[in-house]
Amino acid sequence: MLSYDELTRPERELWDAFPEGRRVCLRPSTSDVNGPTASPEWAPEHAVRAAVIAALLLGANDERAGAVSALHLTGARITGLLDLSGADVGHTLWFEDCLLDEAVRLRGTTTRTVRIRNSRLPGIDARLARIEGALDLRNTTLEGGSLSLINARVAGELTLTDARISGPEEWAVFAGGLVMEGAVFAKRLTTRGGFRIPGAQLPGGFSSRAPGWRTPAAPRSPPAMWSPRPWTAPRGSPHRGPYDCEAPASRTC
Repeated sequence: MLSYDELTRPERELWDAFPEGRRVCLRPSTSDVNGPTASPEWAPEHAVRAAVIAALLLGANDERAGAVSALHLTGARITGLLDLSGADVGHTLWFEDCLLDEAVRLRGTTTRTVRIRNSRLPGIDARLARIEGALDLRNTTLEGGSLSLINARVAGELTLTDARISGPEEWAVFAGGLVMEGAVFAKRLTTRGGFRIPGAQLPGGFSSRAPGWRTPAAPRSPPAMWSPRPWTAPRGSPHRGPYDCEAPASRTC
């Protein structure tokens, strides 16, 4: 367990803000999180260790009467591995304009809303996760790693609008068995690698730009033969899946 004396100045600021859910902004004045990771502007005063974030999310310093604890961090470089696998997280996690050195692991995690907006990280492993809220990755870049939502359940919306995902494997996004209670928004999603959601349950529909989705009854076709028409599930559709969707290896929806 980390002690307060071991924390750096930005980590103490985050630690003190967490019980009341206050946002901590460490943003460099002219930073670009989608630029080179070695930017000299990501100085130590903008860095927070993943171990400190994990400690807060797992119950450190969350006892404050009359307030809702939450972690809201803007403009930080997060060093080390943020591994919450198998944990029961009772707090909202919100990163904005952040640079994460390593992928985020949420395998088998039960958590509240997770927002990682306008940020950059190597990947997200959320297989078997239970997200009692939204998963929001809008305008975020996953570079060098994939987004895994295999057999995950999301109570709110999954937002991939303007996201960019380029994994080293065949699939940039693999969400087989995903169960959504809300809708999926993937407008202008760009992937390098395939997008696959076999057996997914999408009662709220999938909204994107020309991904060429099809149900299991449709015959398989090569990506080049797929229709460019956009597809969105009818509002109030009773169909709860499964869907079997595959997008071409590199495209913008």
